[in-house]
Amino acid sequence: MPLDLLLLGPPGAGKGTQAKRIAGEYGIPQISTGDMLRAAIAARTELGLRVEPILAAGELVPDALIVALIRERLGERDTASGCILDGFPRTIAQAEALDEMLAGIDRRLAVVVELQLTEEEAVRRLLGRAEQEGRTDDTPETIRRRMEVYREQTEPLSAYYLARSILVGVDAGGQIGEVHAAIEDVLERVRAREGGS
Repeated sequence: MPLDLLLLGPPGAGKGTQAKRIAGEYGIPQISTGDMLRAAIAARTELGLRVEPILAAGELVPDALIVALIRERLGERDTASGCILDGFPRTIAQAEALDEMLAGIDRRLAVVVELQLTEEEAVRRLLGRAEQEGRTDDTPETIRRRMEVYREQTEPLSAYYLARSILVGVDAGGQIGEVHAAIEDVLERVRAREGGS
């Protein structure tokens, strides 16, 4: 059974960092919509030109564009043994589209790991990251807007996945290694359960 998992959490919770570590250990690709969109912007593709002003304003990219991007990516051969979704879905409509996409290829999400972090700590991390990496999408105004958008549109996914009994919360406030160990523990339990079914 493929190991398809989703990392959920506010901006700054460490989804990308943890996804990269899991990808390396489990040999499954990280599918980061943020990375894909930033690459499209850097390459000045048609998609990149369309989404650049949307991201610069701290808004969400329209569902149709993101769903098409993910559908195409899930069709690639390296996702056959599973994948880690990072940054998608961000809305209930996207979550429903994902369920439909996975069902269409006889798969489903094995687990949703919610990286839990206070908004205050998330903002502090994002401002630090902006300084270190020179991320232009991490200005104080954009960060505030992204937090608002997260609360309004993405936080409801917790209840959506909790209702399906696949949501597991992990405290993301600790060191990277501690958070990773907690995620590993969740994934090992999931693998044991999946293997036994």
